[in-house]
Amino acid sequence: MVTARRTEDDWVRRWLARWPAPRNLTVGAGDDCAVLPAPGAGYDLVLKTDAIVQDVHFTRADPPRRIGAKAVNRVLSDFAAMGAEPLTLTVSVGLPRHQAPARIEQCYAGMARAAAPYRVSLAGGETTRAAELWFSVSGLGRVPRGRAVRRATATPGDRLLVTGTLGGAPRNGKHLTFTPRLPEGRWLADHRFATAMLDLSDGLGKDLPRLAAASQLGFTLDAAALPLTRGCDAAAAVNDGEDYELLFTVRPGRLPALLRTWPFATKLTPIGRLTRPGTVNTDGLIFRGYDHFD
Repeated sequence: MVTARRTEDDWVRRWLARWPAPRNLTVGAGDDCAVLPAPGAGYDLVLKTDAIVQDVHFTRADPPRRIGAKAVNRVLSDFAAMGAEPLTLTVSVGLPRHQAPARIEQCYAGMARAAAPYRVSLAGGETTRAAELWFSVSGLGRVPRGRAVRRATATPGDRLLVTGTLGGAPRNGKHLTFTPRLPEGRWLADHRFATAMLDLSDGLGKDLPRLAAASQLGFTLDAAALPLTRGCDAAAAVNDGEDYELLFTVRPGRLPALLRTWPFATKLTPIGRLTRPGTVNTDGLIFRGYDHFD
């Protein structure tokens, strides 16, 4: 008998099943951020933690300021996917022996520079010895009560859209230099265009099925419509990962208004639609994306 290989998502579901249902969260594990009520403030609080590890998310040769920026921007990108405003961060670092203090200082300088445009402060953190260099960044933010954009709230027929271009990030360095789509995500939430949303960290081939599954729907993709980074084909756009663009859904009747009123220079592209459960059409592309258990 052949046993099916468990994916990263399978293992995460198994781990989460050991925990009781949250009693004090509006949105628990499974979305880009967790959400909990902020008593009397008219906001919900938004929580996120993320980590980057040497030789997984960056290399020894990468510029330290870009490493630090990536550590912060990954968390800010998840806030963008919820339509939330980040407020403060904590940063923990694992230091291998003989790590040059000047290099770590440059990493922190990159973090500060990434956070500055959004007036995000540093609340604290932790330092520990480790086998390889890593950073773990946790963020606290807010969103108007009940307005966080989730993955599980799309409906059949909703159009699929992405910001920016897709593909090539691990090869062309975009995975270190991307800009989190915070203004775009908040605008989509404030104007109630996005019915569901997430950020593309593991590639469209992994994250689109996640969004559809969260809403208990299928999807159909128009491969010819994918906005390709120069030098990339559709397969790369689907599977390279680390684009950190927004993937979101819009009611069909509101799509013309969205395209007409979109106030950003950021490219916006319809790439398909959500369908009834059990129907999946990848337009001939193999959907793989990034999986930590591959």
